[in-house]
Amino acid sequence: MKFLQTWVLMGLSLLWAAQIGAAAAPQDYPMHPEAVAPGVYAVITPARDFPNEENLGWNANMAFVVTGDGVLVVDTGSSETMGLALRQAIARVTDQPVRWIVNTHSHGDHWLGNHAFAHETPQIMAGSESAARMKAQADGWISSFNEMTRGATGESRTLYPNRLVDEDLELELGGTRVVLMPSGGSHSPGDLVVWLPDTRVLIPGDVVYTDRAPSVWDGRVAQWIGFMDRLIGLEAQTVIPGHGRIEGPETLVRLQGYLTALWAAVEEGVAQGLPDFETVPLVRERMAQIVVDYPGFEDKVGRSVAHMYPEVEASAF
Repeated sequence: MKFLQTWVLMGLSLLWAAQIGAAAAPQDYPMHPEAVAPGVYAVITPARDFPNEENLGWNANMAFVVTGDGVLVVDTGSSETMGLALRQAIARVTDQPVRWIVNTHSHGDHWLGNHAFAHETPQIMAGSESAARMKAQADGWISSFNEMTRGATGESRTLYPNRLVDEDLELELGGTRVVLMPSGGSHSPGDLVVWLPDTRVLIPGDVVYTDRAPSVWDGRVAQWIGFMDRLIGLEAQTVIPGHGRIEGPETLVRLQGYLTALWAAVEEGVAQGLPDFETVPLVRERMAQIVVDYPGFEDKVGRSVAHMYPEVEASAF
């Protein structure tokens, strides 16, 4: 019996090893910094879906700003290895050290690369709610990404924010003006948006999606719709979204229209007394013409409606 148990355990171990591939290396991520304004670079992933084996977990965009006294990085990716790839991409542009990092929010695809920059001891900024969630959820994100990518993201060491930002903050970093703006939990608790007024570049994290359906199930959609007015009012020239391609200011108006239509469709279901699952077909019908600009809508509509339904219902009273 003991011999049989040993062989069963060995068989399970071999099966697990077959299911999990080798971790990716930094050179496996084709990161090509794209200059969008003087000193401002976007690092855009070609992926438009969730982390998976094919994209090696790289599904979120990053950005960096070369100042007169160091580099500011906005978001660092889904793993420490991804952060190393970003560090190498930055080194092809400048030999200045990374002195500042902004983690726009707590979702693991935007901050688990922080530790790649640990030797430079950067100041890492995030909202306090984001920072608390990072510490509470780090192990879960690492495990989830490894499962989703079949081991490509590997084991990441964590490096957490050391400066909390919960209200508008204007900084001068190496002669470059940088404004950090909390979104009021639009996309997720503790979101920060980065605004560069001198070059009119907006780096809003997941508060803005361009050619991908936004994930709304961790945020406050009514707040999000209202906050878009503020972003539109900035009159940005260039928007580097958390997910999707680089676009101009028209993307902000389009996204606000998407969120407004989504809210109105769920509100219609609530008014008709439909449960959330019966509201989903109504949402599909009402948004049929809008979602052509946002691939992936069908993958998210059920969860989006389920999350929004109580918020919409509560707003009616």
